[in-house]
Amino acid sequence: MKICFINTLYHPIVLGGAEHSVKFLAEALVHAGHEAVVVCTKPKLRTHMATINGVKVYYLGLRNLYYPFHNKNNPIFLKPFWHAIDTYNPFMARELGLILTKERPDLVHTNTLCGFSVAVLNQVKVRRLPLVHTLRDNYLICPRSMYRKGKNCENQCWSCKLYALPRKKISSLIDSVIGISRFLLDLHFQFGYFKDISSSHVIYNAYKLPKDMAFNRPSNDTGLRLGYLGSLRPNKGLEMLLKTLTKFSPEQWELWIGGRGTQEYESYLKNSYSYPNVHYLGFIQPTMLLAKVDVLVVPSLLHEAFGRTIIEAYAHGVPVIGSRRGGIPEIIEEKKTGFLFDPSCPKDLEAEIKRFIQDRSLAIRMRANVLEKAREFFPEKIISEYLKVYHEVLC
Repeated sequence: MKICFINTLYHPIVLGGAEHSVKFLAEALVHAGHEAVVVCTKPKLRTHMATINGVKVYYLGLRNLYYPFHNKNNPIFLKPFWHAIDTYNPFMARELGLILTKERPDLVHTNTLCGFSVAVLNQVKVRRLPLVHTLRDNYLICPRSMYRKGKNCENQCWSCKLYALPRKKISSLIDSVIGISRFLLDLHFQFGYFKDISSSHVIYNAYKLPKDMAFNRPSNDTGLRLGYLGSLRPNKGLEMLLKTLTKFSPEQWELWIGGRGTQEYESYLKNSYSYPNVHYLGFIQPTMLLAKVDVLVVPSLLHEAFGRTIIEAYAHGVPVIGSRRGGIPEIIEEKKTGFLFDPSCPKDLEAEIKRFIQDRSLAIRMRANVLEKAREFFPEKIISEYLKVYHEVLC
């Protein structure tokens, strides 16, 4: 079986969980004896091809007004025009069509489509190829992640509806749709996507244990060691966590922060919350941070599609305190693998942190449940679920 994956980015250009997940799927298929081809975007117009761990990768130069990934200094006045082209980009569709003709895959699996646009779906169906799509973000609904002016959007604004018109219409071309959370899948159904599709599934992201993984050994002799892992942005809720922690005595806790943000926001956080028990580590491998902490906190204010850091924590035996937003509640079993709080009520977060401070053995007692929960996201299980969907669509 030969699968062609389409995703906005691919190794070595990585911005988030989608790139890790697509790389995992492609390499797992190759390991299982199948063929995998990946098509992604790159800054310069010329196309080049490389083979990475047995996966053939086509890097297509993005044909739009600018390349927005890894570059935050693009002209603001061009942004609406960039998004207008990205609603249906015939230039990227044509380039993809040439690759599909050359490779002749048995099935096409689309993922994040920003940069490609939904125009590529027409190229797939013109060639009568089976099409599976995994929802990893809100791109089909909104270019702003359904979060604006510090709030989660309950409905589409007029501009999002305009950008989404072709996306909504063409979504019916997909043979099977997969959500990385039930929340994300139901959100698209709520807005009228995939109306004529009879095949839909929820398959969570996988996490592959690193070979050099180090386990933390919680101790009652020090203050509670909390961790934060992710990008430093206002909508991620890190400032709410910092404010909450200042309500406890300094000797009761310490916070290890892994991640990067804009220079301005990082400076603001460091100047506003410069305490000896707050450690800003910058970019760090998850295993290095998770080996230091007793509990991971995921205080997101926005509706996260999934919550990759949660399953990373589980694999390291670390329980999680997470916000009741998006797909996060689906993967936290309260009182077994962690606890949930309402981010609109900061006292909720304070209460959950206090629970671990007062009972310093709680993280140790939850360890067995956490490690057992991690098995649900092991690569072997996730790839078998995807293979079932592929065979379902091909038969």
